[in-house]
Amino acid sequence: MHKVNYAANFPLWQSPQLSLRCNLQWRSFAKVAVLFNAQDKALLGAQCAALSQAGISAEQLWPVARASGSDGRLAELQTHCMVLSEAQRQGWNNVLLFDADFQLVQDERVFAQANRIFASLNRLDWHALLLGGHYQHSSPLLTLPGIARVHHAVSAAAYAVNASYYPVLLNAYHRAIEHAASLNDIWPLLMGKHCWLAVNPGLVSWRDNSPKPFPTCRPAGRERSFRFA
Repeated sequence: MHKVNYAANFPLWQSPQLSLRCNLQWRSFAKVAVLFNAQDKALLGAQCAALSQAGISAEQLWPVARASGSDGRLAELQTHCMVLSEAQRQGWNNVLLFDADFQLVQDERVFAQANRIFASLNRLDWHALLLGGHYQHSSPLLTLPGIARVHHAVSAAAYAVNASYYPVLLNAYHRAIEHAASLNDIWPLLMGKHCWLAVNPGLVSWRDNSPKPFPTCRPAGRERSFRFA
């Protein structure tokens, strides 16, 4: 069992000032869990500083050290289970998981579009919302530009989970751990049954000084068959 800490001591980081004239409306999310490697607190400091500059309040930010272990797929699932279990225990109406290895795209048009989507979340019947990832199969929602229904996607850069979906996703993740599956194995099965939405184009990019968001599509690899979702 991993102890969940709400506070973490990380070095103050003077990140570059954002050139954008608008912040993101993060009030739609109860908590923003920033996932980081315990040995890389400098990166955590940079990420928290950047997210704060983009409008996330200190009360919303929740640094979460990733589970450790030789099996990266298992550790990833365990980390996401930790976050969802605590969100369920606390009764949060949703939680956003944000990987510290990624960064926000610096594009005012994308920000403005994301703000419209965030403001509409309480009127949508959604289970999960991807802020970035490889969307391999999706269909746009005509009623809300910039958002798509996702049927197949991989790479968990940042995604929000609605409270009603906590038990479903936790059960699927626990079963995936039992079957030595990965997050990318289980996601397509869930997306085919439930309402997974995505901001399109993505709101996050790799932390490599590249301003480009994730591509909206990517050739699909060979799929494995599981029956536990």
